[in-house]
Amino acid sequence: MKTPLGVKPFVIVIAVALAWTLIVIGFSTSMGERPLRLYDWGPPAGACLLTLAFMIRDALRQR
Repeated sequence: MKTPLGVKPFVIVIAVALAWTLIVIGFSTSMGERPLRLYDWGPPAGACLLTLAFMIRDALRQR
């Protein structure tokens, strides 16, 4: 059974990654004690990109 490629799952993944990134940045740079570093936003952004890549690959395989 083919399912249509919807936008909702992609929006959810991006929203969760963005929210988590903002939470991590908020806690790690609170009160401006130190500058923003790559490991503050890198892991959530990398996880988002990896998840989106596998979601797209899976959606294209089902077609």
